[in-house]
Amino acid sequence: MVNADYLSRLHILSKLAALVVIGAGWLVLCGWWLDIPVLYRISPQLPQVEPTSAVAFMLTGLALLVLQPVSVSVTQLYAGRGLAVLGCVLGCVGLAEYFGWVNGNLIGTRLAQWLSIEVPGSNMSPHPALIFTLTNIALLLLSSNRALLVQIAQVSALLGGMALVSVFLGYAYQEDVFFRLFGEAGMALHSATAFAILGWGIVLARVEGSMLRVMAQDTAGGVVARRVISLIALFPFLLGWLPLVLATEAFTHKEVESVLATVLLLGSVVAVVRLAYRLDHQETQYRQAQEAARQHQSDLAHVARLNTMGEMASGLAHELNQPLAAIANYAAACQRLSQNGDSPERLAEPLASIQQQALRASQIIRRLRSFVRKQHPQKVQAPLDTLIRDALVLIKHQADRMQVPILLDVRKGLPPASVDTIQIEQVILNIVQNALDAMKTTPSHQRQILIRAFMNPEHYFQIEIRDTGAGMDASLQATVFDAFVTTKGDGGMGIGLALCRSIIEAHGGQLWVESMQGQGTTFLFTLPAR
Repeated sequence: MVNADYLSRLHILSKLAALVVIGAGWLVLCGWWLDIPVLYRISPQLPQVEPTSAVAFMLTGLALLVLQPVSVSVTQLYAGRGLAVLGCVLGCVGLAEYFGWVNGNLIGTRLAQWLSIEVPGSNMSPHPALIFTLTNIALLLLSSNRALLVQIAQVSALLGGMALVSVFLGYAYQEDVFFRLFGEAGMALHSATAFAILGWGIVLARVEGSMLRVMAQDTAGGVVARRVISLIALFPFLLGWLPLVLATEAFTHKEVESVLATVLLLGSVVAVVRLAYRLDHQETQYRQAQEAARQHQSDLAHVARLNTMGEMASGLAHELNQPLAAIANYAAACQRLSQNGDSPERLAEPLASIQQQALRASQIIRRLRSFVRKQHPQKVQAPLDTLIRDALVLIKHQADRMQVPILLDVRKGLPPASVDTIQIEQVILNIVQNALDAMKTTPSHQRQILIRAFMNPEHYFQIEIRDTGAGMDASLQATVFDAFVTTKGDGGMGIGLALCRSIIEAHGGQLWVESMQGQGTTFLFTLPAR
């Protein structure tokens, strides 16, 4: 999932890239105007940045700055596209002039006259002219905000960046063939740097819709992507510039190059080790957070079960009162038979009935104890038919008192489900309880709950609990599983259905609702069959 904070930072980097390129173009123009050669070339023997290229960089950087936001006004959109078109035109004219398709050097000459400078060989080199054309076409595609066109623009920018690596390597290893095309023409290191920054600016402008969107995620993959891509982006710059900046008579270019390669390699190893340590630390924290969340859910489920028992207290008291009253009656009958001197054989039947009713009371208490007991989740193999019937034992009296028949339709031959029985019983009990509450205003002869269990076409167990209540409107259906949203008015806590969904999803299933006002409600959930 994309992290808004990371995404905002990456967008800011895109804007900074645009500003850096605009500033670089301005510095090159100042270098020509003030006669500061270091601002537009490394040395007289190496390619230089022409004033025309400087203007094209400023136009392209401005286009990126204007088009970077996802939502722009119509004026901004046309202004950005206009700047990109101008940059593209400068690139195309540069190519046409170099290859002789257009006579003269009108743009370069006019610009040189305006700046009152002399520019020897002022034609834009074909290498930068081509990249200017492609980069500005990528910006025009980026401005469309259509997913496919944006991805084409970003892929083009990435491929352009990969091609520029050869230029940086050429300067690092003093191999002219990598940065010169067609004899003396070539690309200045300043230009390669500005183009690389532009490329990353285009990618980061819409990073959320690209193959690199993992950079904006707060996952372990996002951490790796941000660190690794940062190294990839910085490596060519360092390799191209530092040997030229640090080389002296005592410390030659090749010596600087060797030391730099070693330092960069060791730095990469250190960065990878630090990244591995950080990922390990995050993984540990994630596992601890997961365990804490599981414990919190278990505690919340326990509280919810206690609350459910509180709501059903009168019904459970009645359920226990029936076998206890029967035991008292049978015991009184045994006492009378004993006082009358009847034979022991006549006592066998009431004593057997006492035993049966005691077992019934014991079963109710055992189900109650296991339901409210605080325990860790534990999955076992359980038949769905038994699971559902055990859950209904605790709510049978309330259903009988409300005259609501509960019909059970469990498909025969279903294999056992691997579930935490108490948690799934809690889900069933909560939904049935809600169904009973929903039918309080329904005429008694229309009340009914149908519980179906079967294997659906996706090979999941599917359980449906359908009532004949008033149903739900669309707004309630959209929020019914949110925390603190209750279907019981002031009498509900609003955690029951939210907790039910968490339990089902923790089992690998899904819980949803289908309802129409006046036609009842059906809650459906699935459980993995394997």
